[in-house]
Amino acid sequence: MKTLVPSRTAAARRVALAPANVRVPRAEVWSDDELLALGADTDIKVKYELWDGRVVAMPPARPRHGAIIMRLAVAVGAYVYAHELGELFDGQTGFRLSVDHCFEPDIAFVSHARMKLIHPHKEKLFHGAPDLAIEVLSPSDSITKTERKLALYLAHGAALAWMVDPKSKTIRVYRKSGEFELLSQDRILTGNSVLPGFRLSLHRLFDEL
Repeated sequence: MKTLVPSRTAAARRVALAPANVRVPRAEVWSDDELLALGADTDIKVKYELWDGRVVAMPPARPRHGAIIMRLAVAVGAYVYAHELGELFDGQTGFRLSVDHCFEPDIAFVSHARMKLIHPHKEKLFHGAPDLAIEVLSPSDSITKTERKLALYLAHGAALAWMVDPKSKTIRVYRKSGEFELLSQDRILTGNSVLPGFRLSLHRLFDEL
């Protein structure tokens, strides 16, 4: 029987130093504490996600990717906080969906009501999906894999998910009801029932990027 991989062991350090996109051999179970400890023994800052029980190191983001995230965060964050709807979280925040999956959406919105359900213990990972999960595609991301990630968010409690494609300057909107919509650059992005009244021009979002 395989033993658990404790945090700060040689195995955990190997994860921390693994090149981007390298899949690390699976432990029997990764605990929240073990996931939170990844990278603690090195100065190398790497983003990690848990896919099908295996930790995957993610590559650094390119400037356009980061700029779009910031533009979205400013627009969504300003609306969320002005209307006291909840909290916004950046791409270093972990959402544990199951034993085998823990993701860090580029931007996540959690309402006050949902916060009480999925984050009962402070300083620990969320256990469940945010109300809104936003993923911005990087050159190393595939649409198929990202769609699977968004489907997992929706299956674990998210009401809305956006996939932002900087290359085509489009946004794919996924709803819990199963509805899907592709928005081109001349369209307006709305928050539906998750962020009622929120509107953002895609032209404004992608302008000069």
